[in-house]
Amino acid sequence: MRKIFASIIIITLLLNGQAVFSQPDQQKPKLGILLVFDQLRGDYISRWQDQYVKDGFLRLTSEGTWFENCHYPYAGTVTGAGHATLTTGATPSIHGIIGNDWYDRKEGKNSYCAGSSRWTSIPPIAEVIPAPGTTIKVRGGGTPEKIRAETLGDALKRSTNNQGKVVSLSFKDRSSVLPGGMKPDHCYWFDTASGKFQTSTFYSSKVAPWLADFNDSKFIEQWRNKSWDKLYPNKDYKPFSGSDEQAGEGNGKNQGKSFPHPFGKIDKDYYDALYNSPYGNAVLLELAMKAIKTEKLGKNSQPDLLLLSFSSNDSVGHAWGPDSQEVFDTTLRTDLLIRDLLLFLDKEVGKNNYVIALSADHGVCPLPEVSKTKGLDAGRLATDKFSKEIEAALQEKFGKLAAPAKYLEAFSDTSAYLNYATLKANAINLDDATGFIKTWAGTQPAILSAYTSKEISLASTSSDPLLVSVSKSWFKGRSGDICFILKPYYIPGTYLTGTTHGSPHSYDTHVPLIAFGGGIKSLVIKEKVSPQLAASIIAEGIGISAPTSAEFTTPKEIWQEQK
Repeated sequence: MRKIFASIIIITLLLNGQAVFSQPDQQKPKLGILLVFDQLRGDYISRWQDQYVKDGFLRLTSEGTWFENCHYPYAGTVTGAGHATLTTGATPSIHGIIGNDWYDRKEGKNSYCAGSSRWTSIPPIAEVIPAPGTTIKVRGGGTPEKIRAETLGDALKRSTNNQGKVVSLSFKDRSSVLPGGMKPDHCYWFDTASGKFQTSTFYSSKVAPWLADFNDSKFIEQWRNKSWDKLYPNKDYKPFSGSDEQAGEGNGKNQGKSFPHPFGKIDKDYYDALYNSPYGNAVLLELAMKAIKTEKLGKNSQPDLLLLSFSSNDSVGHAWGPDSQEVFDTTLRTDLLIRDLLLFLDKEVGKNNYVIALSADHGVCPLPEVSKTKGLDAGRLATDKFSKEIEAALQEKFGKLAAPAKYLEAFSDTSAYLNYATLKANAINLDDATGFIKTWAGTQPAILSAYTSKEISLASTSSDPLLVSVSKSWFKGRSGDICFILKPYYIPGTYLTGTTHGSPHSYDTHVPLIAFGGGIKSLVIKEKVSPQLAASIIAEGIGISAPTSAEFTTPKEIWQEQK
């Protein structure tokens, strides 16, 4: 029977970048793998465990260490922040990736967390003509330059004198760029316009031959003119999720609200739909196995690192919601993908020659419409309308302004950036303005709390857990002047269907954390931990230094005794 070492675990989770305990001094695995499933909420592991095969999720949880109660400690639970946290072991207040985007006051526009116009894509991004009345967001070439803490990849390069290999792969650019760090050997992500994986000139002027071969293969085209149907066509999914078509569900990338979801001819719509299905994960797995074989990961004199993030779980979850049959089906297929990956690693790398830390970058909120059917107070906050209401309230309080002058300079995610020049010109103190907005926000039906930048800067002495979580997402020079926390089961945005994440509520913060592989014990840990542990687990497992800003060390009890 498994044991849970509660008191010792609490002691070992010290705020120290240096290892207090270490894996026994024996032959350590040569391949570390950060395995991320975007938006894989923490409860999915136990919720559907009776439906999994024995050698997928269940192999991980039975043979490895399963941290059942793993939560992000910060408020801004989005992809960029989550991936940066997993790979640095730090919170956004340290690594600086406070969101996927944030407002840059100097540039006067939003700044993307993993891209810059200083760099271009390789191969070049295919030209896409926007639909009438729409625009296309230009992010520039991928770059990790905005991260402000050492990543796991950087730590491996430092620890091995640049001899260990770092390979980072994902469909999303930020999910590959941020974990890869500053000096990966290979960093690739997917372009839905061309159907090819790419890098940027930050890293190289060309892609590796094995990546070019994969791009030229027809592997990704095998689903054309076919459909995504249920993994088990004769199985009734309703007892495990909801009805196949529920209020609030979207239709994906014009795929429809219910099974089957068709794929068409080979074009951008096909690649978008593939991304928005579990087959996007199948493509990434194939690429990952090719990378492991070609680069001989885990077979070199120094330890290597594979950073692998599967994005399709997130795309499916956004469209149909966590209680949908689509998410249930995608998770069942994720279970099979894990089985196939583990069997491949056992054969190709060696059963005890790799260490995996599996986690997710965030969870997800239920569809508000589904929550309402359960009697919960839930809804959607139209952020564009909300920001206009803030401006109107400010003008009513402090005086009307002649257009185009505004008190509010920008609104990004759920944070407001005030126009300092306007405040100064009208002799308005920043604290007075933010204090007024905070009071006004308290009258709004969707808002739970609002915190000013002054309050956030003093959060270290606060007993308010929400304020503390907001402070861990706050980074000076990037964060806004006031942050709004929506009530549970309310989501921000302009869409009338689908769902999202990004709050400090448990459905967004709860993610899996499983340590598995050579040297890892079979153990269940029920005490609350942070996914920040993932970076230290991998570093310890392959015998390198943890990233310099990693906040926690790994519990001694997860390591097997030396034989």
